[in-house]
Amino acid sequence: MRRGRGSTHHHCHRHPSLEPTTTEEALAKAAKLLRLAKSDNPNEAALAASRAQEIIDRWKLDVSGIGVDGALELGSEEPINNFSHDPLDAVAARWKDQLAITLAKINQAQVYRADGGLCLIGRPSDVQTIRYLYTWLCREVERLAARDCAGCGRTYWNNFRIGVVDTVAKKLRLQADETLAAVRQEAAVEAATMGGNTMALVLVNNAIVKMEKKALDVDLWAKKNMKLCACRRSKASSDPGARARGQVAGHEVNMGARAALAA
Repeated sequence: MRRGRGSTHHHCHRHPSLEPTTTEEALAKAAKLLRLAKSDNPNEAALAASRAQEIIDRWKLDVSGIGVDGALELGSEEPINNFSHDPLDAVAARWKDQLAITLAKINQAQVYRADGGLCLIGRPSDVQTIRYLYTWLCREVERLAARDCAGCGRTYWNNFRIGVVDTVAKKLRLQADETLAAVRQEAAVEAATMGGNTMALVLVNNAIVKMEKKALDVDLWAKKNMKLCACRRSKASSDPGARARGQVAGHEVNMGARAALAA
């Protein structure tokens, strides 16, 4: 991981000068990867979203306590806000609700539907991340639908989109779990190569606990300050075949692909 002020631990696979030092830099690096998805080649698009979320997750772990030149508590200093004045999306659709809920959960935030549309509760940097990934993934869903649903009715289109998001959501959750496991493994290897010094692993575990607390704090803030109901599912007609085809197409936005991020 990044080497903090006064820290003696290193990450043997990544050069500190190549790592983000602000949320904006982390998003910029994620954006560079997402631009790959403009290609019609699914093998290139397959890498983008999973690697973008991994960059963000690793950055959050760093600012939660692994070390960013003294800014060890940067993430926790941000206030929790209700962003009802700036909805994530004004268009009501079941697939959009499902996608927003998934992104909010893995980015320590909450989403709810109000008269103005889908609204977020969370810290500014987390909300910024959700907005970016949500916008890109919506475009991907619509791209796949336009490619595979031409000539089909509205019910087919809607269920196909839901199917794509089924797969995307599953793979996003898997990616988040894999990132935590990978960071723990890297810290364990680092400890073993430093004569049994377990400080790197302790810092990682502490950072993960702090990230989990960030999510809990958002939940508590929402319960204290708002009366929220779960996003209601629309009563759209069901088409299991279209949904299944969408689930297959969703694998082209592959959240499980892993690659070195230092490149």
